[in-house]
Amino acid sequence: MVYLIIATIPGAIGGYLLQSRAESAFRDPQLIGIALIVMGIVLWLVDKLVDQTRVLGEMRWIDSLLIGLSQVIALIPGVSRSGSTISTARGLRFDREAAAEFSFLMSMPIIAAAVIMEGPKALAAEGLTNELMSGVVASAVSGWLAISILMRFVSRHSYGIFAFYRVALGLVVLGVLYARG
Repeated sequence: MVYLIIATIPGAIGGYLLQSRAESAFRDPQLIGIALIVMGIVLWLVDKLVDQTRVLGEMRWIDSLLIGLSQVIALIPGVSRSGSTISTARGLRFDREAAAEFSFLMSMPIIAAAVIMEGPKALAAEGLTNELMSGVVASAVSGWLAISILMRFVSRHSYGIFAFYRVALGLVVLGVLYARG
């Protein structure tokens, strides 16, 4: 629990300080395409080249701080919070399962903060509607299913398919941009 708190602090501070830039300057499609490619390559490299033997029980405060700091670069669209935190954890020698588990656990305080900050706005605008409740339930169920499936997958396979997807999508984004002129 302490490590989750430590890991959340840099992302919260970075999000607060860079929110306006994240909503404007970081939205350049070329930057997004490049970020997709770079993070795909980083994910592949740390997954293949770094010896990952550490489990979650071996985490230290400095590990959680570094993983938390990596969330800040996820303010750039195309980086992804889970991609940056998993890549950092893998670079710190955590095994695939530990990296994914800590990354997903780190999302809980961020989701809770978003609900606290944005929930009242949604309720004030429309009230507690069937659509809002349906969306919350669908989001919770699909999120739980996705995490369950992903955790089973990464316990047996490399992150190579995710790295390939990111690079391919980045190339498509850049290709579309250059085709448009």
